[in-house]
Amino acid sequence: MKKEHKILIMMAAGTLFLQACTETEVVVQEGTGSVEFRCSTVNGVQYSPASTKADGQTRTLPEGILPESADLKLGITGPDGYSAEYETVAAYDAPQMRAGDYTAVFSYGNPEREGSDAAYFETGHPFTVVARKSSVETVTVPLANSVVSVTVSQWFADYYPEYDIRIETESGYAMAFSGEDTEPEAESEPVFVKAGTSLYFSGTAVKTNGVEVSFPRTEIAVTKARTWQTLGIDASEAAGGTVEIVLDDSVVEVKEISIELNPDAPDMTESDFDGK
Repeated sequence: MKKEHKILIMMAAGTLFLQACTETEVVVQEGTGSVEFRCSTVNGVQYSPASTKADGQTRTLPEGILPESADLKLGITGPDGYSAEYETVAAYDAPQMRAGDYTAVFSYGNPEREGSDAAYFETGHPFTVVARKSSVETVTVPLANSVVSVTVSQWFADYYPEYDIRIETESGYAMAFSGEDTEPEAESEPVFVKAGTSLYFSGTAVKTNGVEVSFPRTEIAVTKARTWQTLGIDASEAAGGTVEIVLDDSVVEVKEISIELNPDAPDMTESDFDGK
């Protein structure tokens, strides 16, 4: 009887041990780990020049535009509605998180702003937290909005010695150019605008013969994310009275409209000049 009693005790202990092992495995599966991020920002973008096809060209962003990696904003979402926000990557201290799949979003700037200092950087980065492990994720953060610059040709400046023209976005941000302060063939200061926004051309000018004309508001291009687009403004040599907007080796034509100096004035006859 004593021997049988000992065997029963050992069997019960073995069952408890197996249960303990099973429970331990579950805890490990649902354990926590941590992730460190090593970030860098991308200094180059795709380039679409005016007169030639882009063909995979890249261009470096203007000096002083790139943010410091530590200044990037960080947002993390994960299992069971997990969400965390950090005003800067520097404030992120790699906390313990439940094992599972997450997504980190790094950003800098305001995606709604447009202007010479309105560069917006953003990227999403999926990662996995592994129980009882600390891992390192390498992240590169590119420009997310678009860059636009403009050149006015010498021929346009000669054909229209006086002009006031605008390139405008859907949001109403405008780049203005005039014959008084625009150097022909010189590229304008680049500006950052929303990706996927339409660009419109409009303005007025005076031709060499003194005739004043206007250019009706015309859609000329659509911006691309992470791309620098240079618009070329030219006057058609073949078709007088036509402005050519050139981008990526494609042309949009804008017909000028003559402006009547005094459209309300009555028609004058020869007798009016003779004082009759």
